[in-house]
Amino acid sequence: MSQDIPVEDIITETEYAIKRLQYNKNTRIDYDSAAELQAHITGALKSAKPPKNNISKDERDALYTLRKYRGITILPADKDRATIVLDPEQYDRKINALLDSGETYVKLKKDPTKTYQNKLIKLLKDFKSEGNLSDYKYSKLYPSSCCVPSFYGLPKVHKEGAPLRPIVSSINSVTYESAKYLADILNVLIGKSEHHIKKTESFVEHIKTLCLEPGEIQISYDVSALFTSIPVDSAVEVAKDLLEKDTSWKVKTELTADQVIQLLEFCLSTTYFVFRGQYYQQCGGCTMGSPVSPVIANLYMEHFESIALRNSPVKPSVWLRYVDDTYVILRETDVDIFTEHINSQNTHIKFTSEPEVDKHLALLDTKVTRNVDGTLSISIYRKPTHTDQYLHFDSHHPIAHKLSVIRTLFYRAEIAVTDPEERVKEVEHI
Repeated sequence: MSQDIPVEDIITETEYAIKRLQYNKNTRIDYDSAAELQAHITGALKSAKPPKNNISKDERDALYTLRKYRGITILPADKDRATIVLDPEQYDRKINALLDSGETYVKLKKDPTKTYQNKLIKLLKDFKSEGNLSDYKYSKLYPSSCCVPSFYGLPKVHKEGAPLRPIVSSINSVTYESAKYLADILNVLIGKSEHHIKKTESFVEHIKTLCLEPGEIQISYDVSALFTSIPVDSAVEVAKDLLEKDTSWKVKTELTADQVIQLLEFCLSTTYFVFRGQYYQQCGGCTMGSPVSPVIANLYMEHFESIALRNSPVKPSVWLRYVDDTYVILRETDVDIFTEHINSQNTHIKFTSEPEVDKHLALLDTKVTRNVDGTLSISIYRKPTHTDQYLHFDSHHPIAHKLSVIRTLFYRAEIAVTDPEERVKEVEHI
């Protein structure tokens, strides 16, 4: 770990926090209180000492050597906290297969950062001049020093061939703060559908009392490359319609619905990045890495499913969705008809399906088992690639974080495992 205390970052975040308190009418503080807070922080930083390094010199030397060695590429896995070592040529082939397909990405002749930066500044100035953006929020969204979004791929080791999940890191980019702001505004519009699953707990609550009829099976559906498949124009229209019908978002911003949409269209169209010196533009869809992308994907999928289910020639008795992972109960004889139907609704959105195997179906972090009488039992599911790694106890994370990991695992066992014997096994595993 670094032996430097990030003094500049802490002071900057303190100043931002004080500004938030000063501009918020519910938490406003006076000048003297703000000065006292700054003095306390400055005093604490002057006497602060970094914690003792928690890895040995040999381990540090080994990490340094591996980082410099060009004969391997080291990456985190897409899930399950595994570390992957790849041949650089193999990694490059997989990356180039994504970038050179000609369908999703196109090469750019130069860095467009300055152009996008100027466009966003003009947009923010217009909002401010119209009285819909405070000085604090304007300074927070203002793109001062902008990093170019970078592209990389994370190996999906739980899938055959370990394909790469394309990620565009947008941290500190032109649109990063604006995308976070939009995500906070639009997030209140998600989950109004009866089919929406927020987390494992709500999924378990939905299904633990269900009973399958004879001839019904469990099946899961998953959208292939959801983020890059979202039709942006349609998604923006969905967001616009929801903003007009539901006013709950207005507590989050002083922007008008039209201004929210203008900012959203700008963020969703600013989908450029760099990879090894070459600039690219994403042709369509949302970038995985932008804070607003998961929200837009969720909003669009709620719209998509409402139409697809309403027009379906066969009706599933259960359709529950977490972003693009969907749990469905359907008559076995209707599976092909229903799959063909949902794949015909939009040229961009295509589903793959996975029926239950030996009466078991995995979804999220649960395994749902169909009993002989049609009732369902639920237990914890871990992929074969799962490492059981969370936080190393010798790490420098606060002790409260480490204890919360344990509490979370026990809480999950309590609410997600329906069979008493399976719950005992899960507790023993923890």
